[in-house]
Amino acid sequence: MTHSERYTSRSQQWDRAKRLLEALIFSSPKPVSEEEIKRASGLVGIAIEKAVDEINSELSDHPFEIVRTGEGWEMRLKDEYMKIFYRLVEPELSKAELKTLAIIAAKGETSVSEVLRLRGGAASNHIKKLIRMGLIKREKRGRRTILSVTEKFNKYFMLDKTG
Repeated sequence: MTHSERYTSRSQQWDRAKRLLEALIFSSPKPVSEEEIKRASGLVGIAIEKAVDEINSELSDHPFEIVRTGEGWEMRLKDEYMKIFYRLVEPELSKAELKTLAIIAAKGETSVSEVLRLRGGAASNHIKKLIRMGLIKREKRGRRTILSVTEKFNKYFMLDKTG
């Protein structure tokens, strides 16, 4: 094998690893860990960052990018497109549901009875919807039912818990 053939082979391997990385991150419903990337593409450590930088350069004219979060790597809309997108899309949550969610998030965790006391009986349906959406979870503690936000809540509202 000549030097040129070896270079072409390495270049093709690199391109393939990058495409596998891009496909994995694009198709994953959750952030992709470095271990998952290693298993899928063979890339590790600084090579992942280099590949992501190259992919993002290739995507510079596109509305999405690959970013590192506290949970791993994910593809998402760039900020300038996010603002436009959210103005155009019908909100998933009503203002009343958002107020109920805000109480739970602000308190960290709170009882169902406290939320109902603060928000009224309609909050019962809000709680059910928020649980179905995976934004809050319900936990039984003795006779009390405690509500708290989930990791999906953090992702939904783009809150990064890494610092």
